[in-house]
Amino acid sequence: MKYGPLKHHLEGLFPAVETRLDFADIERILGFGLPRSAYEHPAWWSNTRAGHSHAAAWLDAGWKTAALDRAARTVGFVKAEAAPAGVAEEQAAFLQDAPAMVTFPLAALGERALRMIDEHAKEHGGDRAGACVTLLNQLANDRLVAMVEWFQNASTPSTISGADLIREDRDSDER
Repeated sequence: MKYGPLKHHLEGLFPAVETRLDFADIERILGFGLPRSAYEHPAWWSNTRAGHSHAAAWLDAGWKTAALDRAARTVGFVKAEAAPAGVAEEQAAFLQDAPAMVTFPLAALGERALRMIDEHAKEHGGDRAGACVTLLNQLANDRLVAMVEWFQNASTPSTISGADLIREDRDSDER
């Protein structure tokens, strides 16, 4: 197997559940350079065997790719059982011409934030990246609702009914 050395390297990382390798490390492990497509096409790093025989190396070792940073030439791997739906399956990191991504170190998050992300991922399935997206979208919606409620409460109630406004508008069009 051409990518067997990568498989053996990942198998030897027990008990780690996540790791990050730069492309140069992978080439050193393999003993040969990665193909140009690994540098140019995010799909090369997807977690699918169809048309990607190299993916069998990490999949057979029980790992999934979870984060790709082509600019930094690094890829993250997570144990498959620790990430039931990898980022590639969520189509976040491996879309061709994907928009810019936001990345941040987990150490930047507080303990409560990490716990909330992990609980959401466990309850709803998926991985931390998917949980972050869902929780941020939920937060944005909650803030919008709170802002609308604040404006409604801060505004002076109108003494004109909606039906009266419609009649007035209709009548002015008839003139």
